[in-house]
Amino acid sequence: MHVERLLLSLTGQAVDEAAARLAADLVRPNHGQVYALYVIQVPWQYPVDAEIPEATDRGGQTLEQVESLLKSLKQNVTAAFVQARDMGPAIVNEAIEREADLVLLGMPYKQRHGVFSMGEAIPYILRSAPCPVLVLREPIPARLLATPPGQATARREARP
Repeated sequence: MHVERLLLSLTGQAVDEAAARLAADLVRPNHGQVYALYVIQVPWQYPVDAEIPEATDRGGQTLEQVESLLKSLKQNVTAAFVQARDMGPAIVNEAIEREADLVLLGMPYKQRHGVFSMGEAIPYILRSAPCPVLVLREPIPARLLATPPGQATARREARP
């Protein structure tokens, strides 16, 4: 896959570092550009351009860390954050505006009601992005790896 312009969506979570390293690896062969994006989701009770200092600070720190990492890997990077109501449409709009060849999403392992969940943004992006989308899910936390009672598996050796 030829990737010159990669949109890297950041979440401010541990998976961001692995996603940034992967982004650098994907664009390096073509001397490409990584666009690091942090979306501040603005609650409906506020105007979309409302000042949200805590979110702005977190986004700024996240972007600084990833920008520093990518520069240490000698990778061209542009970092920005946007404020939007919903994460999915904001990321798709940035992909269109930046003419991205690939969107890379780092995804923490989340459960909702005891079942793995991708949330709402990732399925929206997978449906709507004009370019390929790559999702990097972090490993399942060790506390969740134990087989639940009643779901044990049995292995049988095949006999020749």
